[in-house]
Amino acid sequence: MSDVTTTRVPLSRARRWTWGLVAVALAFAVWHGYGVTVAPERPFFWIGVALDVLVAVIAYALGRNWPPEAVFEPGALVLGTARVPYPAITDLRRGAVSAKPFWLAFWVPTSLVVGLLVALRPAGDFDREVVEFGTGTARTRLRWRDHRAADRFVTAVRDARPDLEPQYGVDPAAFAKDRAPRLGAGGGFLAFGLGLWLFLGGWFGMQLSDQSLYRGPFPAEPTSAALRDLTGDLSGFAPLPGVAPEFTEWPCDRTNDLILGPDPDAADLHLKLESRTLPVAEAGVVEDRLRVAAGMEPGEYLHGIGPDSIDADVDIPEDDGLYVEISTGCVTREAVPGLRDDLTNLATALGAR
Repeated sequence: MSDVTTTRVPLSRARRWTWGLVAVALAFAVWHGYGVTVAPERPFFWIGVALDVLVAVIAYALGRNWPPEAVFEPGALVLGTARVPYPAITDLRRGAVSAKPFWLAFWVPTSLVVGLLVALRPAGDFDREVVEFGTGTARTRLRWRDHRAADRFVTAVRDARPDLEPQYGVDPAAFAKDRAPRLGAGGGFLAFGLGLWLFLGGWFGMQLSDQSLYRGPFPAEPTSAALRDLTGDLSGFAPLPGVAPEFTEWPCDRTNDLILGPDPDAADLHLKLESRTLPVAEAGVVEDRLRVAAGMEPGEYLHGIGPDSIDADVDIPEDDGLYVEISTGCVTREAVPGLRDDLTNLATALGAR
C-alpha cells in the first residue's frame, strides 16, 4: 500500500437535502401542532404532527447514512461515521445501474402520463455510475450521475491500493450498504410519499390562515341590549307550571368547517322553554304575547331581534303545548355568562322558574 495524502471525492448532495427536509418537517410539526390547538376536535393535525416527526426521524437517519463526500486519509477511507482501513478492501467493482425503477415508482402514482413516458424510454437512459467495494462479507455501494466523480473515486482507491484491479459489472439485486440514495422502486415510493406529505401537510396547514366563522362572532353588547329590551316588553305573566329554562351551547362552524371544525372559542347560546302538558290556550297566550313583543307577524315562527349587526332570534314553531326557543347567535365564550343571565331574566319574565 502506498502513502496517500488526504483526498476528498464528492458523493452526493443527499445529506444536504435530508437536513433541509428535517428542518421542514420540524417546522411542519410546530405548524400542525398549532393546528391542534385551533381544531382539537379534528384528527387531521394530530395525524400531521405524528407524520412530521416520523419524516424528521427518517430523514435524519438517512442523512447520517449518506455522507456528502468520501475522504481518503493516509490510513483509511472515511465515509461519514464509517472508517474503512485500506487493507480491509478486498475487491473493487464499477458499472452502471438504471434508475428507471425509481422514476417509475415515483411517477406512476403521481401522473400516469409521465409514468407512461418513463416506461417507454430505454432503461439505459436512466443509468447511474456505480462503484462497489467489498470488505470481507460486507459490500458498500456508491453512485453518481456521471462518470467523472466515479473515476476520481476509483483513482483514489488505486492510489491507496495499487495492487487492487477494478472489475466491471455490478449486480443491482445483490445486497450492499448504500452510501447514496437508492435507485430502486423502494426509493421511488419513498420520494412519492414525501411529495404527498409535503403537498397535504402544506395544504392542511394553509387552512389555518382562515379561521373565520361561517356567521359571526357577533358583538355581545348589542345582543345583550336586544334581549333586555325584549324582556322589558314582557310583564304580568303568571308562573308556568313545570316549565324551567333549558340552556344549550351550540358550536359555531368555521368557514372551512370540514378541516377546522367548530370554533372552541365561540358559542351560540340557546334558551328553550317547553311544556307538553301546558294547555294549548295558555301556551298560545304566552307565544302570542312573545310574538308581539319581538315584532313578529301572527303565525310567524322565526324572527330576528335587535339590529342587523347581531344574530339573535326568537323561534316559536307550530307545536302542541308550549315551545319557545331564543338564541343569541355566535358570540365569544367570554360573552356567554352575561348573555345567559339576560336569557334567564327573559325566561323569568315569561313565567318560567
